[in-house]
Amino acid sequence: MLLAVGCALAGCAGGGAPQNSFAMASSGPTIAFEQIDGPPPQVFDRMVGVLDSESKLRNLAVVSREGEAAAYRVRFYLAAQVVRGKTMIAWVWDVYDRDQQRALRLSGEEPAGKASGRDAWAAADDMILRKIAQAGLSGLSNMINGMPADQQPAPAPEPATKRGPAVASAEPQAAEPADVSALGYAAR
Repeated sequence: MLLAVGCALAGCAGGGAPQNSFAMASSGPTIAFEQIDGPPPQVFDRMVGVLDSESKLRNLAVVSREGEAAAYRVRFYLAAQVVRGKTMIAWVWDVYDRDQQRALRLSGEEPAGKASGRDAWAAADDMILRKIAQAGLSGLSNMINGMPADQQPAPAPEPATKRGPAVASAEPQAAEPADVSALGYAAR
């Protein structure tokens, strides 16, 4: 079963097969990562490993994207950019329910340090990937566990001159589509 999950995730990015497979938990809603787009194969593989370990710590049931009736499906996007000599890793998780309706959007940016040449992905170390996984899985866990929006962490204020790490926060969704802030998430 774990091999099937690993193989299913291998199709999320071209060229890279994950080193690890996701943990299978026996209770609670199930989650499937439908895609992880953006990073090169070596970063993709490390991200899969980090997601695996973080999901185990939270007892989240992650299942294969193929053949499983997951309660939630995640489309995960990563982008690396060099801004004034410093690398920023931006990320977005779009979480969909069984009815294929977006239930949640998580997003943020993590400063990854000084850029080394033209390869912005070289700065995406395991610590940065772990921060992204922790923020995403925490927001997803809060939604699954029904934590009220007023008890979820608010986004960290961003100084006008410096950029810091992003913190996912809850933004209640209105009946009409609402704008989603760059450093928060909104339920739909």
